[in-house]
Amino acid sequence: MTEQKMETREDERKMDYSRNEGNTHPEYSPSLLIDRVANGWRGEVKTDSGDDREAGPCDLEDEGSCPNISRRIIRQRRSRRMLALGLLLVALAYYAWQAYLRPRMQQEWDLKEGFLPGRVNETYGIAHAGDFDGTRIQDIHPDLVPGGAADHKGKRRLVFVGDIHGCKEELLHLLSKVDFDPATDHLVATGDVVSKGPDSPGVLDELIKLGAQSVRGNHEDRLVQAAKTVLGKNVPLSSAADTSKGYSKDQVLLMELKPKHMHYLHDMPLMLRIPALPLAKKKGKHHIRDEMIVVHAGLVPHVPLDRQDPYFVMNMRSIDHKTHVPSALHETERGNSEPWFDVWGWYQERLDRGRSTSAFHVYSHAEWLENQAPNGWLGKLRGLLVTKPMRKLKPQVAVYGHDSKMGLQVHRWSKGLDSACVSGGQLTAMLLDAKGKTEIVQVECKNHT
Repeated sequence: MTEQKMETREDERKMDYSRNEGNTHPEYSPSLLIDRVANGWRGEVKTDSGDDREAGPCDLEDEGSCPNISRRIIRQRRSRRMLALGLLLVALAYYAWQAYLRPRMQQEWDLKEGFLPGRVNETYGIAHAGDFDGTRIQDIHPDLVPGGAADHKGKRRLVFVGDIHGCKEELLHLLSKVDFDPATDHLVATGDVVSKGPDSPGVLDELIKLGAQSVRGNHEDRLVQAAKTVLGKNVPLSSAADTSKGYSKDQVLLMELKPKHMHYLHDMPLMLRIPALPLAKKKGKHHIRDEMIVVHAGLVPHVPLDRQDPYFVMNMRSIDHKTHVPSALHETERGNSEPWFDVWGWYQERLDRGRSTSAFHVYSHAEWLENQAPNGWLGKLRGLLVTKPMRKLKPQVAVYGHDSKMGLQVHRWSKGLDSACVSGGQLTAMLLDAKGKTEIVQVECKNHT
């Protein structure tokens, strides 16, 4: 019975299900399974607790935080290479700053500092050898200029020679080596053609015969001054004042020299000016295309030629880069000494590039103030309208001798030709043709000291 009842109830359920499946009325449609689920969680409000705080940008537990992202980037090989390259570039930049840029900037300031008006201290006229009574500036004869009006074909040459110091044999050897031709070549000496060597009268004879020119060096100046003291007043040589080092040797040499020699020495100019060569090339590493000034020792840059101190023109070796006071020594006690040709070259390079020198003093602080326009924009405008414009300065090349310790010094704006011939070095010549091309020629010398 029980089994029959159970089968009867199962059949009834199946019949009810069949009826409901065929009925399409909404009231009798079976409910969806999702509607039968209790959705109480939808209405609940979630509250933050200490354990459920929002992750920050530096949270180590968050995979997207900055530390974790950085760690993943660093672990990549490419990133490590980029980081190493960056550190290397920083190190190289620091090294370049310390080793090159910073020293050059400091040197640039050191060289510029002495040109500023506040550094002028009016100490240029402190000559130790008295007033210069000769020719200060002499211009070379136009007919002797290579490529000039008298040399249309450009066949002439200028032959500059360093300190000869009485070494006639070496001078003749040098002239032979450069194929010196008096018809087309002109010899220019940088001074100190006499003293120390074995044959000063012979050297003077040769220079006079060739029609050569020489600027006055400190040894020639000493002889000229000694001649005034001793010969001019008929003072015995032994009683003459010892005015300079080596004076006793000068006494002996004076007795060997003839009137024509003394006349030649006295006529030596302090400076010999050579104009820019008309046919000179505009470019070239070994070419000179600018005006040249031949002196024995050196020049103070920015000081006009007619205001140069004669003593230092014949004796200077260094210059104080802060005050621009020259010195006959290589190093002074103040410790601001620079080779004068370094400061000279810096200034000439600035002129050649057309950089402004309006803030630089020219003669003295007082004269600089006179050239300044009044303060204010109205005063500056008045100054532009009324004040005469300053003459545009052009660079110059200095050719000199004197400094045998430094030896041959060939730079763009200065040519130092003293190579210690009299003490066993070389006698140096610099050849200059009509196109401005230079060539250095040397011969070995005996030690005569």
